[in-house]
Amino acid sequence: MALTAMPHLKQLHAPVRPERVLRPSFILVLCALAPACKESAPPPPATTTAPAAAPAPAAHTKWGVIEGRVRLTGTPPAPARQPTTGTVVSVCGEETEERSLVVGAEGGVAHAVVSLKDGSALPASANPAPEPVLDQKQCVYDPPVLAARAGSTLVIRNSDPLVHNVRAASGTNRAFFNVAMPLEGMTVRRQLPAEPGEVPIHCDIHPWMRARVRTFDHGYFATSAADGRFRLEVPEGTHTVVIWHERLPAQSHTVTVRTGETVQVDSSWAATDLK
Repeated sequence: MALTAMPHLKQLHAPVRPERVLRPSFILVLCALAPACKESAPPPPATTTAPAAAPAPAAHTKWGVIEGRVRLTGTPPAPARQPTTGTVVSVCGEETEERSLVVGAEGGVAHAVVSLKDGSALPASANPAPEPVLDQKQCVYDPPVLAARAGSTLVIRNSDPLVHNVRAASGTNRAFFNVAMPLEGMTVRRQLPAEPGEVPIHCDIHPWMRARVRTFDHGYFATSAADGRFRLEVPEGTHTVVIWHERLPAQSHTVTVRTGETVQVDSSWAATDLK
């Protein structure tokens, strides 16, 4: 009996392969050397007050749709090119394209934020927004603009085989979070501020990397797609639609939506309106 058990003992006491031990140590050394690996503001503790829950959709609520397109007329400027640094050239190239303005076919403006001015007074949206995701790909944040509920969780992903960090801060002394992401495929979650507003995001290691998150105390918001189109399902009634873009003057349109009806709201700016 004792002899037949020996092969099993050899398997249990097989030597550990060295690379399985060294890899975690390598990551710890990397983080120790990179200042961005130290968070200047830890994630909110479990006791952080959650934002007020949205009202439940009323059983008698009747719905309609607002859809439209955001466009730029005239010739848009060529996207600015920003030099990278020698350590990332092999992954991201010598330059990256500045993405504060993304114009597609027929002048469609991507990443404009569309919302209802009276959204917080309405029943909860029938189609809650999906969890917002910010990726780091080819040394840029993708997408460059997000819309989300205030106090919700932002999913942050690193798709590059490089060390990035994600600092969300407003002003010089207000850091919401700052997290290092040294591994390709790494994903973390961080809570957005409970107060609605704007959350600028940047990378301290690669200063050309910037993004913005617009947050709301209701669920009636969307961002325009690559062709500039957007769609909102809304309760019947009169609403003011607000369209925001970082480099264009804000626009608003008041429309009345009836049950089962789709109302078209198109917005356009001249290229000369760009900031």
